[in-house]
Amino acid sequence: MSASSRRPRSTSAAVRVPSTLWALGPAPLDPDDRWPDPILSHAIAEFSEPGSRMLLVDWPAPTARGNLRVPSPDTAAALAQIRELDRLSSDAPDSGESVDLVVASLLRDPVNPVRAAEYITTLATEAMAMGGLLVVLSRCRHSDSGVLHDPAGSVVAAAQAADLLYLQHIIAAPISGTTITAAPAEPGSSAVARHHVAHTDVFVFLQPAHG
Repeated sequence: MSASSRRPRSTSAAVRVPSTLWALGPAPLDPDDRWPDPILSHAIAEFSEPGSRMLLVDWPAPTARGNLRVPSPDTAAALAQIRELDRLSSDAPDSGESVDLVVASLLRDPVNPVRAAEYITTLATEAMAMGGLLVVLSRCRHSDSGVLHDPAGSVVAAAQAADLLYLQHIIAAPISGTTITAAPAEPGSSAVARHHVAHTDVFVFLQPAHG
């Protein structure tokens, strides 16, 4: 038996390792945008095929009214964008069908990055098919005192604790020529911030298929 014939079969398309930098055009990104259009479009194109099933997971978790989940307006717009790109989208992980791609957003300031990372990885691993992918969007933030907080460590630790394989860390940034376009300063932080946050982190994890 050849080595290739012993490889586990995946329910999703073959994984393609993308560039480690996504150039998003010259316009700066809105730091309060939970689902930036150019980043979400890149993730969909890189990690899924038309007809794929997708799940969006955001933090803080959507509010519930009775038995209904109420997505935020920006999440509802992102779901519509996914459908326009010929993917099947949902923000509810309990639909009963496995998904090929989960995109999770921590772009709204997580008060507790450890709890946020554990929340999104738990939902993702329950929803993903074997061979499915989890893509996490995050960025550094400054505390009120100017300390830089990076949720990357919490995201990677939670994913690895859930037995996901760490595939890639991508930098997504608006670029004009050879210069990264400056993002708007965080409100109230300009006087104390020691770092200028100019990019978004995109982390990619695989739910390995088993033979």
